[in-house]
Amino acid sequence: MIPNSKYKNIFFWTIELLALSLLILIVSRFDFLMKPISVFISTVFVPLIVAGSLYYVLKPVLTLLKKITVKGHKMPHQLAVIITFVLFLAVIAGSLILLIPTLVAEITNLITALPEFAQNVQRFVTDSLQSKWLSNLNLSIDIDEVKSAVGKYSASFLTITAGTLGSAVSMVTSVTINVVTIPVVLFYMLSDGDRLLPAIQKLFPVRFADNVKELTLKMDKTIERYISGQALEMLFVGMTMAVGYLIIGEPYAWLLGVIAGITNIVPYIGPWIGVIPALIVASTQSWKQMLLVMIVMMVVQQLDGNFIYPNVIGKSLQIHPLTIMILLMVAGNLWGIFGMILIVPMYAVARTVVKFAIEMRQLTKESLE
Repeated sequence: MIPNSKYKNIFFWTIELLALSLLILIVSRFDFLMKPISVFISTVFVPLIVAGSLYYVLKPVLTLLKKITVKGHKMPHQLAVIITFVLFLAVIAGSLILLIPTLVAEITNLITALPEFAQNVQRFVTDSLQSKWLSNLNLSIDIDEVKSAVGKYSASFLTITAGTLGSAVSMVTSVTINVVTIPVVLFYMLSDGDRLLPAIQKLFPVRFADNVKELTLKMDKTIERYISGQALEMLFVGMTMAVGYLIIGEPYAWLLGVIAGITNIVPYIGPWIGVIPALIVASTQSWKQMLLVMIVMMVVQQLDGNFIYPNVIGKSLQIHPLTIMILLMVAGNLWGIFGMILIVPMYAVARTVVKFAIEMRQLTKESLE
């Protein structure tokens, strides 16, 4: 027997959640049902995430254009959308014209030089193990065994690379679909983004309209600051790392700079992931080159950590670094790299919702007293 209505509600919702979990578990066992659903979600997920991120990057530009007045009249929303979209396409076209040929040439040279590259890495490891300073440490290292291991990994790397090139050809169709779909989705987001808030308000009772509006505005601002800030960070890190690599004479400087910028999307861990390819390339030259690569990375990260991140992201999120590290470890183990990319903004939005709910609860209590 359930003693009162409070425990009755808890019992009811517990049974409902258990039944729902059991239903999901049973349905997940049927591949013929889940596979089409997973394919549909994965197909739709990428364009929506990319278009949504670009929407928040371009939203400040759209807002600025809408504030422009000509003879006392503000720029119409649709005209501002068209100008923003044209500017976006112009930036993409300019990037393709200026950067893509260089990247294609560097990737082609890297693929052509892969066998020699693997040999240089093996030679670097062997010479390092036979160096005087390492022998003075009296370490029991079997050089032949290490050489064999490096050779085996080099061969497997070349095999994986060949397989990756083959699979890359099969991805052309998917990439083409996304390239066509993402700009279309982005245009409609820019055009109809201001209608989202009224649509969300209609889902709730009228008495909650003001609270829902305030909450959605806070969530929207949090996401906008994080995504636009991350875009600026990636651009800054990518460009400065590429310039730094050019100064120290690092091969494939622009390609390695792009990698550094992209991996920087993962807080704290990303910069260390992004510098690994540069260190591998530098290892084919000398220890000095590897040291120069690390110096470039440290200088760029100091500039980013002291000037860029605190101003464009840190002030808006105000999340402790230890919290971010824990989130990244959990998300990385559960969902891989995509989880590490999405977990911080998801946590920021969830924290905004929780803080708002606590504030509303406190205000309600105060009004009743």
